[in-house]
Amino acid sequence: MIFSISLLGSFVTGALHMYGFFRLYSIVKAERPDWLQVRGSLSFFYDGLPRSGDPNVQVEVLRIAFGSRARQLRDPTAMRYAQWIRLFLPAALTLFVVGLAGTLSGAP
Repeated sequence: MIFSISLLGSFVTGALHMYGFFRLYSIVKAERPDWLQVRGSLSFFYDGLPRSGDPNVQVEVLRIAFGSRARQLRDPTAMRYAQWIRLFLPAALTLFVVGLAGTLSGAP
């Protein structure tokens, strides 16, 4: 039962992380689009998708959230969304690993 609750908590915190991620992405895109001009060797696979779907851009937004560049943004909510990412990403991963380990250990 506790592992099912852990997995449910993982999905809830994962959704909150994604909300904070997309809000921070839109703030950075509006204020400092040069920070998101990263392309990797396989970025051509993501040409038809929005820029937020490119894994290189996703990692760059995480670097902004976990680094000091979030403080350089003028929007006062940018730091709040960076803190959401800092809090909810590790929480979601921890809850998911606990739930997965418990589910696999109880499987026949």
